[in-house]
Amino acid sequence: MTFHVASVCAATLRSATVITSNTVRLSDLFADLEPGEDRVIGPAPAPGASIHVGGGQLIAIADQFGVDWIDQSPSALATITRAGRLLDKEFFVEFVRRSLSDGGTDPLSVDLVDFHPLMVAPDDPKPVTMSDVSWDQRSGRFSATIYRTHPTGDVTQDSFMLTGTVHAAQRVLVFARALSADTVLSSSDVRVDDAYVGRLSDGVMTDAGGIEGMTLMHNVVAGQPVLDRDLHRSVVMHKGNPILIAFTVPGIHLAATGRALEDGGDGQYVHALNVGSGMIVTGRVTSASEIQVDSRSTAVPSNSNALRLLTASARPNTRAESSFR
Repeated sequence: MTFHVASVCAATLRSATVITSNTVRLSDLFADLEPGEDRVIGPAPAPGASIHVGGGQLIAIADQFGVDWIDQSPSALATITRAGRLLDKEFFVEFVRRSLSDGGTDPLSVDLVDFHPLMVAPDDPKPVTMSDVSWDQRSGRFSATIYRTHPTGDVTQDSFMLTGTVHAAQRVLVFARALSADTVLSSSDVRVDDAYVGRLSDGVMTDAGGIEGMTLMHNVVAGQPVLDRDLHRSVVMHKGNPILIAFTVPGIHLAATGRALEDGGDGQYVHALNVGSGMIVTGRVTSASEIQVDSRSTAVPSNSNALRLLTASARPNTRAESSFR
C-alpha cells in the first residue's frame, strides 16, 4: 500500500516543454510536484532555441531539489523550447519605414538588400532598436545597425548591419494607362502622382503639357514614371520656315503668314512671328506649315533680338507670304 501511494504522488518527467519565460523552473522538467516544491533552476534558452537535459543531469537535479522522480533513468531525455516570434524581412521593412517617417504620414519605399531574421520573445512589444542610421535621401542609400532590446549574450546574434534603399514620396508624372511603342502622346495619356514611392532615375518629366506630340519609344504600363528617355519628338515644323498662322473662333476664321521661331512637333505649342503685324504669337502645330493660335493666348510685340534671331535662322530659298488668306 505504501508503494502504491508513493507512485501516485511521485513526479513524472516532461519529455518536451515549451516555455515563454526567460527562466526555467523545476515544473518545466517535472509534473506532479509537491506543493511549494517548484522553483527557478536556471536561465531559459534564447527565444526559438531549445536545450536538452539528459538522464544523468535530470537525476542530479531531482536529487538536488528533493524531487521524488519514480521513473528516473540515465537514458531519459527532456527538451525545453522557448517560444519565439520570427522578425522577417517584412517586419524590418515596416520597422525602417516607421522609424524614418518619425510617426509622419508621408509614405516611404523601403527595399532591403541585407537582413538577418531574428527570433524574439513572442510578447516583446519592442524587440529591436536601430542606431547609426545613414540615409542619403537623394540616392536612397540606407544603412543602420539593429540591436536586440534584450541581448542574448551572443554578439553574433545580438546586432547586425541593415542596408538597402529608401525613397521618400515624390510628385511625378506617370502614364495613365498602358501604351504601346510609337504612340503619339497627349496630356490625357499621363497623370500626376503626388505620392510616388518607386525608384526614380534622372530625367523624370513633371510637366504634362511638355509631352504633347511626343512619341513613345517603347511600351509602357500604367503608373510608370514618364522619363525623357522614353520619348522622342519628330520635328515637323522647323525654326525659320514660313508658316500659316490660323486663328479660329465660332463663326470666324482668320489666317496670316508668319515664320516659326522654334522647331515644333505635331501638337506642340511653338512661338511664331506674324510677318504682317510684327507680333509674336503662340500656337499649336497642326502640320509642317501651320499653327493654330489659342484664343486665350496673347500676342506680344517682337523686339530686335527676336527679329535678329529669326533672320539668322531663316533657311535659304524660303520666302514668307505677306498677305492674309
